[in-house]
Amino acid sequence: MFQERRTPGSMERSSGIGAETSVEATFIPHRYEPNYAYPLLVLLHGRGGDEQQLVDAMPTMSWRNYVGLGLRGPESVHRAGKHVGYDWGASFRHPRRKPGPHWEEIDPDAMLPRFMTHGSADSFDAIEDTLFSAVCRTMRALHVHSERIFLVGSGEGAAVAFRLGLTHPERFAGVVALNGWIPRGFRPLARWEASRSLPILSLHGLWNARAPIGDAIRDDQLLRNAGLPLTSRVYNAARTITPAMLSDVDSWLIDQCTAGAH
Repeated sequence: MFQERRTPGSMERSSGIGAETSVEATFIPHRYEPNYAYPLLVLLHGRGGDEQQLVDAMPTMSWRNYVGLGLRGPESVHRAGKHVGYDWGASFRHPRRKPGPHWEEIDPDAMLPRFMTHGSADSFDAIEDTLFSAVCRTMRALHVHSERIFLVGSGEGAAVAFRLGLTHPERFAGVVALNGWIPRGFRPLARWEASRSLPILSLHGLWNARAPIGDAIRDDQLLRNAGLPLTSRVYNAARTITPAMLSDVDSWLIDQCTAGAH
């Protein structure tokens, strides 16, 4: 996984670290202990959010358990002519927002061989480079456990987390998708063997109109059919990330870290 550095850095949140194209926010655990190797949560916001969106949710999940690294999507979002936040690009929008077959037109069993061998190529090299560089900077500044780096995404950010995790399963300890989906345009099961060791937590609001629950169930079934270790839960909510979701994320992350310690 990532090379670990153990030099503690500033205890303040920061943004605009590194290159101009990389804007970040860091969550430092309460009573940070420099001799303890913390799990790192790489936080990927939804459309219209920014690097601070999930960082601000960290205290609801845990004040002490994790270092959080919030990244900003590369594209600006405007509504009614006003800037309202950022996005990760068209490749990560929900498939119902683009032309093409809907999930109910495709049998999950039939998708397995297709997703293992097909998928149009597109480049997300800039997102990869930004994320890996930001992780390395965080590891130089804070004591992060190199084998406990989790991707946590919401909406479009969850689509980014799925793609990064399934493309580089050996580099991450798990993927958490909040109201997310598997993006199209790549082969999610191209690294099927390695991905079978990648834990995934998929949490979804029952009344989410942007990403309907039926689509989420089919995404989850695709991963289960492929033998990936997936845990999924549904909540009486829409697109909101609820305290119950964050509590379940905390419990799941603790379970993953505890299991990895044995």
